[in-house]
Amino acid sequence: WLLSCMGRRAPSFALASLSLSLSLLSATSRPTSAAFLTSPHQLPAFQRPNSVELRKPSLAMSSSAEGGGKYRPCAGALVFNKEKKVLCGNRMDVPGSWQLPQGGIDEGEEPAAGARRELYEEMGLKCPGDVVSVKTLDETISYDVPPGTWLEKQGFAGQRMHWTIYFYPGSDLPKVDLSGLGGEKPEFTEVQWMSWPELLAANEFKRALNEKLQRLAEPVIDAYTASL
Repeated sequence: WLLSCMGRRAPSFALASLSLSLSLLSATSRPTSAAFLTSPHQLPAFQRPNSVELRKPSLAMSSSAEGGGKYRPCAGALVFNKEKKVLCGNRMDVPGSWQLPQGGIDEGEEPAAGARRELYEEMGLKCPGDVVSVKTLDETISYDVPPGTWLEKQGFAGQRMHWTIYFYPGSDLPKVDLSGLGGEKPEFTEVQWMSWPELLAANEFKRALNEKLQRLAEPVIDAYTASL
């Protein structure tokens, strides 16, 4: 039609436009491959199970900007030592997957208080006493959870993490209690100090979250250790 309207000698730009239009039509009509549907690395970031976003602190279970789901407010405890390594636990329910102490914030509870409670319940460490509180980070880190989890069944798209940073003054592993305190079930089978690269490699699902946490926490850790 385009050629007939413009005569036999259609200008080169018209032929190029026609070629581009046909290419686009072919691409959009092409069926989506199964590999594309199942590979999380090819999905938009907000659809990936470990997609992460930074936000200012908020305890409200507000909707995300992308998906519209609620995010469960949680508190996490990052404990570091003089070597700038972080204290990690080997998860009881997913052996070989290491993470930091963390859990849901109770109704009316402040994030710092929630982190202190989780650290005690999951590792038996007290603040003050075993560790020193350094700072509760200003930013929160949100991450999505995959379909089928208990969080999704309760209407949550993911969790919004509030992090508090603690310093352990000892040179060895702290004496932990992993039995599950405060009426909570045990979370970890063992603990160890890890460098950031080791932690990132030890939990692929939360890798993006831990990368964000590293970027936010390292300046705090560097400043504190420099003052010792």
